Amino acid sequence: MPTNALIKELALDIKLKAGISPTVITSDTTSHVTVSVERALAARSQPLVMLTHEALRRIDARLLAGWELVVDEVPSVSDCKSHQFDCISYLGSIGNYLTVSPEKKAEIKPESIALVENMIKAKDSSALSESALDVLKAMLTPKCSVEVEAQNTKGKRLVRIVRYKDFLPAFSYANSVHILANNVRDTLLGIHAKYQGWGFEPSLFTPEFDGYGKRVELHPFLTGKYSKTQSMMQRNGKPADTWDDGVQLADWLRCITAMVGDEKGLAFAHQWMNHNFNDNITKLPIDSRGINGYQDRHIAICLQHGNVSPDDGLSFHTLGEMLGVPVAEVRKAIEFERFYESTLQAVARTSLRDRSSTEPVTLFVQSMDMAVYLQSKLGRLATINTELSMTPWEKEQSEKKKDKALLQAEVIMMFQIEGVDRQAIAERLNVPYHQVRRWTARLKKVA
Repeated sequence: MPTNALIKELALDIKLKAGISPTVITSDTTSHVTVSVERALAARSQPLVMLTHEALRRIDARLLAGWELVVDEVPSVSDCKSHQFDCISYLGSIGNYLTVSPEKKAEIKPESIALVENMIKAKDSSALSESALDVLKAMLTPKCSVEVEAQNTKGKRLVRIVRYKDFLPAFSYANSVHILANNVRDTLLGIHAKYQGWGFEPSLFTPEFDGYGKRVELHPFLTGKYSKTQSMMQRNGKPADTWDDGVQLADWLRCITAMVGDEKGLAFAHQWMNHNFNDNITKLPIDSRGINGYQDRHIAICLQHGNVSPDDGLSFHTLGEMLGVPVAEVRKAIEFERFYESTLQAVARTSLRDRSSTEPVTLFVQSMDMAVYLQSKLGRLATINTELSMTPWEKEQSEKKKDKALLQAEVIMMFQIEGVDRQAIAERLNVPYHQVRRWTARLKKVA
């Protein structure tokens, strides 16, 4: 399972309802998790052993032979991160110990390996920053790539750590593998498994599902694509640098506040979204897997996005090579997990999962696209209400784009209305001939 807390909760539930006392092995029950799990698997004396995703990945996979493996939620496969160093901190902390290839791949100099190992062991007394130690530790980790970007114009240098969490060895040795999740195929784990030759079948644990049996009303925010930039757009056509009450998302949230009133609800949002919700709205983390205790809430506001930052995107090529998956598929899977899967997990924190409750659920979601997706997952009683939907506020064109648009209009007028030859237009307006040809490719001169 994903977390210690969720294991503890489910173990109690199993004991009360099924009369079985699971063997729980987590950092809450022992200081030697890996060793304890391996002993329990080897002994085969316990009918049910419960551990975390991370523990599953760390144990000797061969010990799972003869066991049925049931995985709650799709484990995270991508394990990439990045650190920014200025010129001085880079040279003073890690630069002296590394060589960087033209392909940006970093390696520890052979003569520095012993020194680096000692610095990592003595991290409490080390003068190195946590970021520097993290990078050096990654460089000594198998199946891990450290890549160093060139120094930018602001004197900053991005250092990326690229690695993945491999669950396929554990899956290979178990008798059968059942992943309890709404969608496995479209996640990075599913894509990785597919490209490694795995197939998918419905699990014997798959419950019959014909919707949640309660009315669900979906209120989308935007009619177009949802993003941080669009959410932060102001009426003057410029996105705000920091959150304020004049951005488009704040405008929509004021409408929600008036509609919700004093009813209790949940909100899932990134830290950049610094809206002050009323006390009746509880703000929860974006990754809501395993968060329970809010089944009395009938309202959820979902504001997570799946956009990949430019820094994240730089790691996808290497990550794709590690997984044996095309870069485009890596990006698509990560965006799916961050946007669609994360939102579906969030709405499941509400009374949706309480089958004894028949009270309607109201979900305020990011876009029409998300509303349609959730409607397909929540059953026949889910409807979409567009009363609060907003058309994206238009972004002001830059002066460069305006000038280009005016120039294009002039080219078209000279060619189509005045009948001027393309070559003459290019020379008169000082525009490359291929540009003139592209702008007028499907146009005919007036007779």
